[in-house]
Amino acid sequence: MLLIALPFFSQSLGAGRSEIGIIMGAYMFVSMFLRPLAGSIVDRFGPKNIFMIALILNAVVLVTYTVGNLWTFAIMRALQGAILAFFSMTVHLLIIDLLSDKVRGQGLSLLSLASMLPYTFVPALVLYMKNQVSMTEMFLIFAGLGFCNIFMGTHLFRKLNNRFHKKEETSTAHSSDGGKRKAVRTLIVPSLIMLLASIVFSVAPTFLPLYLESRGMHSAPLYFLTETAVLIIIRFFGRKHIPSSGVFPKWLLVILIGCFTVSPALIAGSLSMPVLLGAAICNGLALSLLYPTLMTYISFVVPEHVRGYAIGWFIAAADLGTSMGAFVMGWIADEFSYQVMLEAAASIGVVTLILVLLYRRQKVVVQ
Repeated sequence: MLLIALPFFSQSLGAGRSEIGIIMGAYMFVSMFLRPLAGSIVDRFGPKNIFMIALILNAVVLVTYTVGNLWTFAIMRALQGAILAFFSMTVHLLIIDLLSDKVRGQGLSLLSLASMLPYTFVPALVLYMKNQVSMTEMFLIFAGLGFCNIFMGTHLFRKLNNRFHKKEETSTAHSSDGGKRKAVRTLIVPSLIMLLASIVFSVAPTFLPLYLESRGMHSAPLYFLTETAVLIIIRFFGRKHIPSSGVFPKWLLVILIGCFTVSPALIAGSLSMPVLLGAAICNGLALSLLYPTLMTYISFVVPEHVRGYAIGWFIAAADLGTSMGAFVMGWIADEFSYQVMLEAAASIGVVTLILVLLYRRQKVVVQ
């Protein structure tokens, strides 16, 4: 909801495209720097308690948005980025610990699906509500959702308490520096793929509604609904096809990268309804499987005792891509045009595709 609402509220307070990009990018930019640290802390102390602390802090931050000025928006987005660094780390590690190796890919896919389900209705809902309620009222709604998360998280915390108590007591308090170095080397190419993909993925939610409105079109809700319908269907029914092993999934990645490369290229070429829907389908397909596929692969090729640290670096790369996408693409749109911005996104997709095609890796799991 914030991803869709904040650009409009920021624009109403006098923000330009670059300033909107900075505000939206602050979230992932801060999170990016904290991910490896968060991963090391979670490796040391366990995910359960940090999970609850993150939920509480997030609800407090959501209340603070009601102050309603650009500086507040930027600072609160940055604070949410810090919270996200720890929260998403704990969720991923809890899922990995709860599931067997055989179904890990499916579990991570369903976890990703749960985070994307709001896109079935939220973009259309927010675009409608922004003209029906005040900015303060909408932020209070967001805060209410944050406090609902605390109640649900408390219930989960109690269920996990006994299950993970013994595991956390016996976990090692230190991680091998050699293991960390091996993990980072293993992560370089997958992380770079996710970084470049995230730059392209950031274009649609941040700038597409503004671009379409500038062209006199109001098709953004339909685009997001179509994209999310594809995402949900593929992520749910296609989860069994995600490789749950340490073998690099090259040809699946080629297909997914081709899809998110075609999406901005289609929009840059034409704004007709069929083309817009085709772009939504391609982007939805790429979004559905790229992240869980790479995350599953990484969970197998790094040592367990530095898994949080390694996953932290991987998600940091995705955060950097999202942050760079919001900032750099906003700058390109300001200096040139939305058209050039879309063409730049498609070019990044081509570079990512070449990287995967040239990548060679032995089928060896890091020990």
